[in-house]
Amino acid sequence: MHKLACPKCHESIVQEGNSYKCANNHCYDLAKTKYLNLLLNPDKATNNPGDSKESLVARKAYLTKGYYDVILNSVIDCIKKYRDDTPLDILDLGCGEGYYTRGLKEIFSQDTIYGLDISKEAINMATKYTKDVYWLVGNSKNLPIVDHSLDFITALFTVVNQDELKRTLKKGGYIIHVTANPNHLIEIKELIYETDFNCFTGHDDHFLAGKRPETNDYCERLYRKRKSDRNERERQGCQGKCRQHGRHCDRHR
Repeated sequence: MHKLACPKCHESIVQEGNSYKCANNHCYDLAKTKYLNLLLNPDKATNNPGDSKESLVARKAYLTKGYYDVILNSVIDCIKKYRDDTPLDILDLGCGEGYYTRGLKEIFSQDTIYGLDISKEAINMATKYTKDVYWLVGNSKNLPIVDHSLDFITALFTVVNQDELKRTLKKGGYIIHVTANPNHLIEIKELIYETDFNCFTGHDDHFLAGKRPETNDYCERLYRKRKSDRNERERQGCQGKCRQHGRHCDRHR
């Protein structure tokens, strides 16, 4: 039995044909590709929130090469370690195009898996993987899930809302939150930002050792570096091309 709830009143919803309804008669239709749009207008800032189709296609092409399978496998091992023998309800929060969610379903095939993202384009892509997952368009700040019903919530490289995690997790449930360390995608950052990120190496060692880096020290060094760069540009009159505009501009001459 699924644990889906109405995003308006948080009452359970049940399927009636190609629609889901709650006791208060709020109704949500299944899309042709079998995902459920439970994103309310007040919960979105734009008409099409979330990642663009181009970004999603690029991410899928990268992930399907297996570069991040080590992360997926670590999440799977963590669930295996802490689960019990009862059927699980697992929500993959911010699931994007569904790569990690599909991986969870392949291993936990007898359990109920939900994949939620605010991007309708992402969820539509995710349905191409499998129809055996509850694919949901929704907002992490208003999860369409019954109170205290989830055994695990996975959140890989996405933001979470602590109040909603507390509301939807069972007592004794687990949140597996994967975040990036300061050197994540450092090569790309060096091309975009006017900061020498080489001065922040060494944080990987802290993360590999299971330790949190000294964030205040990191921020202080970043601040000093940016201030130094800014002062140097002022002394030199910002000679050369402006990295923001790609040319000699009035603002940075």
